Amino acid sequence: MGEAMDMLADSDRELLALTLWEGLDPGEIATVLGCSRNAVRIRLHRARKRFAKALEKTRPSAAGFASRPLIEKESG
Repeated sequence: MGEAMDMLADSDRELLALTLWEGLDPGEIATVLGCSRNAVRIRLHRARKRFAKALEKTRPSAAGFASRPLIEKESG
């Protein structure tokens, strides 16, 4: 995962860090960065997409992992 983070722009890493490690919501991030809450939501969405692509490049075997259910439903 570190390799994928290294592939991102500084601004994307900053947004993801503020969300994931600092636990800030978009409103709090907007205050920190001096922009609107909506701008943060859009930028965060784009950063997550870029991170997913970077992760796919570093871990091709995990590419479809997020789309698969964690628990298989029993048929019955």
